[in-house]
Amino acid sequence: MLKLRAMNLGGILADDMGLGKTLQVITYLESVKRERASLIVTPASLILNWENEFNKFNSSVLTLSIYGDRKNREGLLSNLKNEVVITSYDYLKRDMDLYENIDFDTIILDEAQYIKNHKTKVAQAVKKINSKFKLVLTGTPLENSLAEIWSIFDFLMNGYLFNYDYFYKN
Repeated sequence: MLKLRAMNLGGILADDMGLGKTLQVITYLESVKRERASLIVTPASLILNWENEFNKFNSSVLTLSIYGDRKNREGLLSNLKNEVVITSYDYLKRDMDLYENIDFDTIILDEAQYIKNHKTKVAQAVKKINSKFKLVLTGTPLENSLAEIWSIFDFLMNGYLFNYDYFYKN
């Protein structure tokens, strides 16, 4: 991950379930000197899991989970420093106006199959977020067809695989 970051490339961590993707991300976040907040986007059911994993490994990284009503979420996001913000795909989609003007150090998408369809509002929302480094986590980068990987790559390195129509046809 550090090498990809140094080369200004995004990355896919596609290890099978149970092989430690979460721990690898925590270790990465511990090792990088971040001057800005980082963002982890995950299914809502995994927000507490991420918090627990940071605590389990005695991480020195400060975390900030975003949930509650709109006013609460807006307040939490208004004064970010170098915390790791943890939110759900649904909250991100609803609160895009709060996120699109924040320059994050790193954005990590957990369960990246949530953006496999480039036409969904979630996929379009995550692509609007600014960050120095982008990483996706998935145990299943390809489920049905090769076309699914295009949206993930378009998030990681916009334009790398050309536009969708060109990629799909060729």
